[in-house]
Amino acid sequence: MKTLKEKITLTLTGLAYLLFHLGKSPETGSIITGTTTALLNTLPYEIGLTYLVIVYIRFATRGDRPPWDRILRIFFTIGIVFGLIYNLYVRGALEQQRLEQEKTTVSHFLGDDNRKMPSYWA
Repeated sequence: MKTLKEKITLTLTGLAYLLFHLGKSPETGSIITGTTTALLNTLPYEIGLTYLVIVYIRFATRGDRPPWDRILRIFFTIGIVFGLIYNLYVRGALEQQRLEQEKTTVSHFLGDDNRKMPSYWA
């Protein structure tokens, strides 16, 4: 990182990474707990995929490892994608849970369905 522009873009990428992992905890409603849960659930996959991308870059260029700031940018980019997918999944699951709780059953009532007394058609 030599220029100010590179430092600013790395910082903005890191902030976007955190933004895409923001979330509320379904149990407590805490943003800190929800964000920590999202980070801990996606972090192993992000690290693993970043490692595979770095290995591929080393193999494709037949060179050394990229600089640390490039590795961090790759990690943040992969993390943004994983954070987006994770939060969409969690929000969909919460919405599904809410719909199941609000679900009302409609029973059709016909005159002869629940007869307690005989009906006389005279």
